[in-house]
Amino acid sequence: MAERHISTTALARLIGKESKELFVLLTSGGWIVKVDNHWQLTEKGKFEGGIYVNHPKFGEYIAWPESIQHHHLLTLLPEAPLSATNLAHKWDIPARLVNLLLAEKGLIRRYVRGWHLTERGKKVGGQQQEAESGVPFVTWPETLLDDPELITALLQIVGDEHVSTQPTMDGHRVNNAMQRRIDNWLYLTRTIHARDYRLQWDADSATADFYLPELALCVECWADQLGQEQNRAAVISDELEKHQLYKKYKVAYIEFRDENIHQVDDMLAREMLRRGVAIY
Repeated sequence: MAERHISTTALARLIGKESKELFVLLTSGGWIVKVDNHWQLTEKGKFEGGIYVNHPKFGEYIAWPESIQHHHLLTLLPEAPLSATNLAHKWDIPARLVNLLLAEKGLIRRYVRGWHLTERGKKVGGQQQEAESGVPFVTWPETLLDDPELITALLQIVGDEHVSTQPTMDGHRVNNAMQRRIDNWLYLTRTIHARDYRLQWDADSATADFYLPELALCVECWADQLGQEQNRAAVISDELEKHQLYKKYKVAYIEFRDENIHQVDDMLAREMLRRGVAIY
């Protein structure tokens, strides 16, 4: 029985990699080349078993024998240029936040869709790439992982204790790692926000941890204050009072607790989208 052939995208999925990483590797390995915006096999690619397949819906594409997954070239993928997804896994932050961080450091700039490399990005080894869909993206050498400026920024984003006494990326002062994560997320996504914002209603008032004026949205952080009973009691009292006032005066708010500190990106992006603002 003839061996089954699969597309490059299916091959990437089979070996647990991003398809755009595999396209980059096969191009650098001399197996495929892009001509007039279409992928073509080189003689080397044909030698390694690549063929053209015609699909009634998707047209012509390159396919590979399934056994190619064991080829020594594919073992180089971990050392191939790092995509935003690779960096996200290594840095333990969302991939879409990686690109915002790299943009904030001047290494890339946003395009209509995707990202373009800047001159500064070229100097640190960034390479401009293009996905099969035509969307531009950038890959990076592993030396980027050792960049001290990026390391410092990452400590800020994850709220590491080593930066607990420092201001956030936009200069705000915060009280805990949760507030640090939220403040830095708002800064990286270019969301206008106020810190310790005072709301006043006749004789009542409250101070929101963060306030997003474009959405009239408050963001509250209920962090466990190091397990100290006195602090915990104060937090609970403040929380109950704010809930009552927000309900009384119909204030929109979203709140975070210790257990969802790692969901800041998803929760805030989703809440803002509900209110008509798309971050990504």
